[in-house]
Amino acid sequence: MKKKLLQYGVCSAIGVVLAVFVMAFEGLFGSSGLSAKDVMAILCDAFFFPGALMASIGGLAWIASTGFFDMISYAVNVGAHSLLPFIKLESRTFYDYKEAKAKKRGPAPHFILVVGLILVALSVIPIVIRTIL
Repeated sequence: MKKKLLQYGVCSAIGVVLAVFVMAFEGLFGSSGLSAKDVMAILCDAFFFPGALMASIGGLAWIASTGFFDMISYAVNVGAHSLLPFIKLESRTFYDYKEAKAKKRGPAPHFILVVGLILVALSVIPIVIRTIL
């Protein structure tokens, strides 16, 4: 349980730090002449960027944990061996390669995807507030 909380906490902290960087880059902290609509637009951008980034990385990590990219990895390995014979092949057949990869594979890292989707959902709130203003 502590490990999961640590994973979610670190991932959330990275997302918030990225959001603060986007806010600073957009000029939220330096300008005093921003309207409420401008502030809401900056907040939307600030939460959407790290959310989309983390959701994309989390989705790719989740897909990779299922073995979806094993065939591409095997093809690159065989291609590298045919071009550079001193590179050792891990397995002779794709089935052996896939089974070896499946034994090494750990659980899917869902926490990155979940935190990214939460940040994307948080970016919707300033849009709704901006349309009301």
